[in-house]
Parts: sequence; C-alpha cells; structure tokens
Amino acid sequence: MKQIKDAGAILCLPEKISAPLFTVCCIGSAELADELASIEKQLPPTALLICPAENWFSLSPLSAPPLREGEPPFTPGAGEMVEKVHEWLDYFAKRYPIDTTPEHCGIAGYSLAGLTALYALHTGDTHFGWFYSLSGSLWLEGWDEFAVQHPSKNANVWLSLGKKESKSGNLRMRQVEQATIQQAELLRQVLPPENVELTFHPGGHFHDIPARWAAALQWKRCRQNPDSTQS
Repeated sequence: MKQIKDAGAILCLPEKISAPLFTVCCIGSAELADELASIEKQLPPTALLICPAENWFSLSPLSAPPLREGEPPFTPGAGEMVEKVHEWLDYFAKRYPIDTTPEHCGIAGYSLAGLTALYALHTGDTHFGWFYSLSGSLWLEGWDEFAVQHPSKNANVWLSLGKKESKSGNLRMRQVEQATIQQAELLRQVLPPENVELTFHPGGHFHDIPARWAAALQWKRCRQNPDSTQS
C-alpha cells in the first residue's frame, strides 16, 4: 500500500488500481496509516484517507467533563472535524482515482473518532453512505439524547466493541456496552435492519485494534456479496 502525504492528510492506495476505489475516510493519528497497511491483504481494493485529528478531546460532538482528574474536558469539535474531512475528500478526489459517491464512500473512526463518524450519520451528512464506529465512545453524556433528536438517513452502519470494555475501571466508561446496544436498536428502527451491524470483539478497548479495523472494512464486501471470502 502506497502512502501519499498531501494537504495535511495521508491517502493510502493499493499498488494496482483498475477503477475508482471505494473510499473510507479514517479519522485518527498519522500512525493509523501504518496500522492499516498491516491489514491491506485482508481488504478488498480500498482507498483509505487518513484524516489526522489535532486534538483528540475535541472530537466530541458535545461538551462533557473530563474522564479523569488532570485531563482536559471534552469540547464539541466533531462538526469541525467532519468539515475538514469533506475538504480533504474533495482535494484528493480531484487528484487520485477514488470514488466519492455516497454509495462508495464512508467515514470511520475508533473511540472518540468513532463517535465523530456517528455524529456525521445523525446530522444527515450526504457525503457518506457508510459509517463505521469502532469502540465508539457512546458512554459520553448526552449522546443518547443527541442520537434520538437528529435523524439518520438510509445508510450502512457498523458498530463494534470489545467484550471487556464494559468492565473498565472508570464508572462512566462502563456504560459503553449498553449505550452501543441501544444505538444499534435505535438505528434498526429507522434503517433497514440489515444495514446495521453490531459486532463484539475479544478484549478491552485497546486489544488488537488492526484486526478490528480489518473486520469493519471487510463489511462492505460482505454486505454486497455474502458468499465472498477473505483474500
């Protein structure tokens, strides 16, 4: 997988490209590009646009107190982050063979970035038809009310969580499993149920993150071709 660093983002492309590629905008650190390169052989041909977040705590859709003493509070910067993703997507689409039609374009993130992806969903973002929240921070205060009040659209939504995440030592974070289940149930009420996938992985929040990305990014192919197998 070749990495193209430009305009403050990183576009990861397969070495061989025969047609415009299904594109996933992955919110995270610059190191995410290397993590995703390690699972390239497990994925169908995909363009991965790494969208770096400057301030992790500002990925929140809502204001919230800090998790721990000495940490900064959460500030509502999810909307600003999604706008930056739009700008990067437009920039790279003009220069490289990526598909940016909603049917072939997604937004994804892990932890707080997963919540940012769901923010895009619930605000009716028309750039994306695929939304991936990996171990999303759905324990955030106020998220359940936000998700109910803002309509989603006809989309495909992947939700995943580690089986041990609800056993966190932090009381607020222990609510994540029930919150994630409730999010899936809510979405199945407004979307075709088969468009919503909820998957539980072994381990806690930081266990085998590349494998969790691989499972999420394989899902589009499985949705379109149930008989497909890993390459």
